Amino acid sequence: MRVTPDDEVYRVNTVWLGPSGLTFPWTARYLAYATWLVTFLLVLLVEAITPLKVHIPPIWEISLTTLFTYGLMGFIDHERPAKAVWQSFVSDLTAPRPDSKVRAYRIQPNVRTRDKRTASRARRAS
Repeated sequence: MRVTPDDEVYRVNTVWLGPSGLTFPWTARYLAYATWLVTFLLVLLVEAITPLKVHIPPIWEISLTTLFTYGLMGFIDHERPAKAVWQSFVSDLTAPRPDSKVRAYRIQPNVRTRDKRTASRARRAS
C-alpha cells in the first residue's frame, strides 16, 4: 500500500505543465526528461561505436529508452533520490559474497526430538 505524503511540500508534483492549452498528455518529472535524454544519447552512442545501424526514425531506440526511464523512475521519488538509488545499486554489486565453491550441508540437525507417544507407550508397557 502506498501512502501519500502529508507534507504540503511533497504534494507538489514537479512536472512540466507547459503553457495553457499546450501541455503534454502525460505527467513526468523533470528528472525523467533528463534521464530519458541522457539514456537516448547513450544508446545512439553505443550504436554509433558498434556496427549497428540506426534507422530513421529510431523507433527501437526510443522504445528501449522510454521503457528504461519508466522502470528507473519507479525507484526514484522524493524519499529516494537518484543518488541514493545509484549508491544502493553499486553497494549491492560490490557487497561481499560467501564463497560459492564451499557449501556446507548439514544432513542431520543438532536437535534431538522425541516422540511423546512412543515414550508414554514404553512407560506403560514396563
